[in-house]
Amino acid sequence: MRTYLALLIITSLALSGCSPLTSSPYDGKYQLELTLHEVQTNLDDIRHDLNSFRSEIQIVEGHIKHNEQALAALKNQDFEKAQSKIDQLAVAVQALEQKWNAAEKSRVADSGELKQLSSHAKETGLALVQFKDRIGEMEQELISGQRRFEEIGKLKSNIENLAKALQASDLKIYKVRSGDSLEKIAKSNKTTVEKIKKLNGMEQDLIGVGQELKIPSE
Repeated sequence: MRTYLALLIITSLALSGCSPLTSSPYDGKYQLELTLHEVQTNLDDIRHDLNSFRSEIQIVEGHIKHNEQALAALKNQDFEKAQSKIDQLAVAVQALEQKWNAAEKSRVADSGELKQLSSHAKETGLALVQFKDRIGEMEQELISGQRRFEEIGKLKSNIENLAKALQASDLKIYKVRSGDSLEKIAKSNKTTVEKIKKLNGMEQDLIGVGQELKIPSE
């Protein structure tokens, strides 16, 4: 942004002919051409940097999208694993309950099956704790990703504002005077009627005195 403001100041000084080093009309013209060339070069550099920033943003957005998809897939996979484990445990518990009922009916104590039931219950509790911890980690990753996305949004907004400023620098404003027509204005500014109409959102060639028109720079 500082470079852009400096370019505007240099351009204004060059166009107004306020250079203290100008000693003749030829020198002034030569100095003006050098200044305009430098301004154009700097503008090209800024446009190049802007395009580079846009490419980097697209790459970062692609990485974010890929990470979000990978995170969603991992989350689904963890849910499926947890559900499968729970289903297996539910089947095991049901089988143990059936054995327990049978043992109660026959009044035969089976301490081995009781130990197995206790082991499955511990495994179930451990699986649930691990699943809860994993959900907490994924939530933190989502929060971190959201913050990165917000930072990218701010950077994107700044770049769009810079692009609008660069686009505005390529335009000038012309105030319609008596006797003017779009064809006359276009000819005097070395452009076309269609460009002026498109730039100003005009559908007809009618213009009025005092009306301000955006004119593309030469």
